[in-house]
Amino acid sequence: MSSNKKLTLSIVIPVFNEEDYLEDCLISISKQSVRPDQVIVVDNNSTDLTTKIAQKFPFVTLLHEQKQHQSFAQKTGFDHANSHILGRIDGDTILPKDWVRDVKNIFKTDSSLLAITGLPDPYDVSTKGVAVAIFMFYHNLASRLAGSQMLWGANSAISKKAWNMISHKVLQRPDIWEDYDIALLLNDKKKIKYVDNLYVNCSFRSIHKSLFKQIEWHLRAVRTFYLRKPKIRALLFAFCWSTLIIVYPLVLVDSLILRINFYVRYRQRKAIEAPAPSE
Repeated sequence: MSSNKKLTLSIVIPVFNEEDYLEDCLISISKQSVRPDQVIVVDNNSTDLTTKIAQKFPFVTLLHEQKQHQSFAQKTGFDHANSHILGRIDGDTILPKDWVRDVKNIFKTDSSLLAITGLPDPYDVSTKGVAVAIFMFYHNLASRLAGSQMLWGANSAISKKAWNMISHKVLQRPDIWEDYDIALLLNDKKKIKYVDNLYVNCSFRSIHKSLFKQIEWHLRAVRTFYLRKPKIRALLFAFCWSTLIIVYPLVLVDSLILRINFYVRYRQRKAIEAPAPSE
């Protein structure tokens, strides 16, 4: 990318039944100090009010992808985007007001970059510091095992040039992690950058799923490595990733604390709403 050329940025958001989150996400985009040049919401067969919410925002281009999974929806959005930089977030992501400005500046400062990624600031866990520390430990572990910086789909961006190089190679199947797939395809530890001050507010709702769902979900990461890396390295990744099972008791504790906090707030609200006793 030429440093004297005005860089454009498209934000791509694959969504499936995000009626509880998408409006806050799009409001955060509307409040950016530097507006994105394009916002693409790719509906992946939602059955709730997701598409109606997207249509309320005039700056949104709404696309539809019938093949079910983020890997398909993401490719549809990236292929349609026409900016120099393709920002990628989730429907539950809430952007800080300078996210677009910061992403553009990062790519402008280093024209050799292929992609960047940042960190999460979750709003629905009771032990945020612990949750982020665990997330980053395993994210960094995956990067070390891959020999290249992994991307996190809820807070990342890739140059359109880099996407055009790999778009015909990305895995189009529902049992992989599409963000890890992109990173493993790019496979360049010098040109994929982790930016430690690039954060987004987001949901960690996936950690509150059942143990079976957790295992199935994380097996997708293992499968992505297996399909992209030598088998010995994929086996090492699978062994290291299996240690996530020790985190599950913390998830149960977190879920319990959230339920208790919800109950307390519910009782407090009911107490406020209750009519005063008659004399």
